Amino acid sequence: MNTKAEICGARTKDGVCMNAPVTGKERCRLHGGLSTGAKTPEGRERQAEAKRARWDEIKQALALYRDQAAECG
Repeated sequence: MNTKAEICGARTKDGVCMNAPVTGKERCRLHGGLSTGAKTPEGRERQAEAKRARWDEIKQALALYRDQAAECG
């Protein structure tokens, strides 16, 4: 049984999630109660590659932003 109130409580755009948490967890199935993450080496490598790709996109966007800001003054 959960020690906190019997709601998920995750922050949402509408306030807080009122769903019941997964048994033995503090969050509902929609907010990470069923998340287990990658278990195989291949899955972990896919996650790592996706994270690297996202950071590369962020770095490119920041560089473009800085270039545009430098041109403006």
